[in-house]
Amino acid sequence: MRIGIGVHHRRLDAVCLRRDGTLTTHSIPRSSEEIDSALDRLLSGIGATHDPVRSIAFDLSEVLRRSDRLPLTVVRIAPRPPIDPGDEPRVGEAPILHVRGGHTTLGEELAPFDSAGFREASARIPAGSRVVITSAGALVNPGHELAAGEILLEHPGALSVSFSHAFSSNSFATRERTALLNSALLPDAEALSTALALVAGRHHPDARLSVTRNDGGRVPLSRLADAPVHSAFSGSPIEFIGAAALCGLDDGDLVLATGDGLRLGTLRFGAAVVIPQLRWGGARLATQTAHLVPASEILLSGRSPVPRVVRAGGTALPGWLDASELLETDLDLRALGAACAPLTDWAVDIVGAGSAAEMAHELQAAEARVRTRLAAFGALPSTVRILESRFTATTYEHARVVSVRVHGVAGEPAGALLAEGRASRAAER
Repeated sequence: MRIGIGVHHRRLDAVCLRRDGTLTTHSIPRSSEEIDSALDRLLSGIGATHDPVRSIAFDLSEVLRRSDRLPLTVVRIAPRPPIDPGDEPRVGEAPILHVRGGHTTLGEELAPFDSAGFREASARIPAGSRVVITSAGALVNPGHELAAGEILLEHPGALSVSFSHAFSSNSFATRERTALLNSALLPDAEALSTALALVAGRHHPDARLSVTRNDGGRVPLSRLADAPVHSAFSGSPIEFIGAAALCGLDDGDLVLATGDGLRLGTLRFGAAVVIPQLRWGGARLATQTAHLVPASEILLSGRSPVPRVVRAGGTALPGWLDASELLETDLDLRALGAACAPLTDWAVDIVGAGSAAEMAHELQAAEARVRTRLAAFGALPSTVRILESRFTATTYEHARVVSVRVHGVAGEPAGALLAEGRASRAAER
């Protein structure tokens, strides 16, 4: 049995997907109660010896909180600071340390890393601070970011250090913005992942625990404490996956109608079509996310076949929407989507390749890394599918520098399992 749990501000909703394709639901209110206490009450009523729980997946996007209580310092490594300080993007009131260094897009040093200057400046960082380090060219060569991190290890006060090269974008500002948000989410993510793992382990010690991602998939819960930004916006994508599983859709367009409006998305081979960056507050974040857009009459006009429509909670539909393929549900689609979401992994790298043979080698190596990680997540190798494997040119960069993008998913197709359950029940009737 799989369990998907949607963690909301006021309640916890669970959907149990059994091996025969049947669903059961559970819901408990949660006012001021801690999430782990609520989860303990919820799981105490779930499970049976004849159908053991194999996996528990959480959607935590609604309750992941940013923490601004720790002081923040931003470190920017580049050949020189801005000529006009007024042109420099600020990060609230956080101090910015400029350090000489950085690399080109080929990984060659633009300027030597000023280790002595940084060691002197970093001594003034308050103990217990969050530090975000961003260096020019770090996605190709993170050497200067790592060197700055090693110096911070000498700091007498414990520091939380985040590196921009952990996030895939050739934009300095996008990497830094993503690292900043991720750093703010880390304290809550670490506390949540530990508390949920302890509670779930007491009730179902053999179940694999996972958390949903912005791309409509899931990863082991332990990874939440490393990169919570990739799970912070998973609510809508996971609702979309739940709606698709409910109507048995593996390929095609789907319109989801909820209290947040109409959203149009596309599935390919049982997974949501994704885009490489997320718009957040008018800026970009380096996180793969399901491509969901507001559905309009113009956008849907002439689409063939007509998109499936899933309406949740009796949401009103506009008159222009073709609802001939309508399915209505009162299920918590986040909980259902968490139960149905496939395991997911990405390899997104900037590499140098000067020939077709070198490009093929880089692509094969990236696919092998994705397959290996999915197997390490607990997936059967036979269920791994590579949905995307390609090179893209890097804008305005050197001709030898290309981006490798590989996306893999794994797991049983939950939509097919639900369809089999419906067919079996229909035959019994």
